[in-house]
Amino acid sequence: MKFKPERPEFESGLKENLFYLGICIVLIMGMAAANNVMTSGEDVEVGPVEVYYDCVGLDIGICLGIERPFDETHNFDDWESPEEGSDDYYRVVEAELMLQAYRICEDQDLEGMDWLEDAEHENRSGEEWYEMDEIELLGCEDTFRFEVDE
Repeated sequence: MKFKPERPEFESGLKENLFYLGICIVLIMGMAAANNVMTSGEDVEVGPVEVYYDCVGLDIGICLGIERPFDETHNFDDWESPEEGSDDYYRVVEAELMLQAYRICEDQDLEGMDWLEDAEHENRSGEEWYEMDEIELLGCEDTFRFEVDE
């Protein structure tokens, strides 16, 4: 009579458990990838605020984790009266116009840069400001990324 060693019970379910663990990992990575696709964008600097994206996880050219937007405010203390023609002056103009864009796009059903015709700052229309190389403005679809506290 040969003696057959009895297999421990946990080995029989080990393959099944590893299979379900693998499915869970794939689902979590898929959800993180979908989040990254939905939130990824280019870094933007408008007015005194810079919006940039950072990978929370492993960044190896692509983000193996979750990509989250962060914002940083620059030169906030000196925004009352910057010298006309300076970089700070143009950042104030951008900030004022983008605040108007937020309100205009929220009140009306506009797309892209259609809000420019309703905006003005210092006796110039939004379209005039937009044509300047020193000014960077965003379309309506990008104005709702963050809530604006007024």
